[in-house]
Amino acid sequence: MLGATLTIHPQEIYAQAFTGADFSTWETSAQDSYIQTSLTMAGVVFSQVDPEKSACIDNWYLGEAQKADRNTYIRNTIAEYGSYHPSGTILAILLEACGPLN
Repeated sequence: MLGATLTIHPQEIYAQAFTGADFSTWETSAQDSYIQTSLTMAGVVFSQVDPEKSACIDNWYLGEAQKADRNTYIRNTIAEYGSYHPSGTILAILLEACGPLN
């Protein structure tokens, strides 16, 4: 699980004080970029260690041209759990969508 967390945790925002509430103040395009980067990196890493999970992430996020809907869902969930780090919320969403990422 730690590997999965580190996979989707962008290094430029490593500060413990960064929360979903902070993330929610960003412009939508910046939020979408953060989300896409997190999910892309998770997919890339899992393509090397668990190709089925990588495919699940890609299909869940990109399948049937639903990226915009997924970004909205992720943004809303991050806002709902605003006291948590956005990467932790994204990880929880991936666990819900694709099962354990180990």
